Amino acid sequence: MKCAIFSTIALSLLLSGCELGTLASCAGRAPLTIQPDSLASATTGKPYRASVEAQRPHVAIAGFYVDPAQPLPEGLKLVYERGQDHADIVGTPTRPGHYEVSIYLNTYGTQCTGQAAQRTYTLNVASD
Repeated sequence: MKCAIFSTIALSLLLSGCELGTLASCAGRAPLTIQPDSLASATTGKPYRASVEAQRPHVAIAGFYVDPAQPLPEGLKLVYERGQDHADIVGTPTRPGHYEVSIYLNTYGTQCTGQAAQRTYTLNVASD
């Protein structure tokens, strides 16, 4: 009975386009993370640039995003160019403070579903 159930599941997966080897390799993927661990401080009125990147660079990144609930300080934006494994935080901050900023990314899926990663940074903006 167990063999018949396994055979039925395996046949269903093969007919649906998923092979057991693919499923095993998908399950064994390393988690995707965003680096670096922290961001450099910024100063109001002075240009700022910092990069964030996917730790596993050989995956097809769909995009980097800023969570609207934890946005970048006024004057800064996240810039991502399609096909890259990183994004840049650029601009000139306008207000001092300590900001909790949440950045996330996701990847395209092919035989495996896409992955997602998220990291929350504390970005300190000092007054000029």
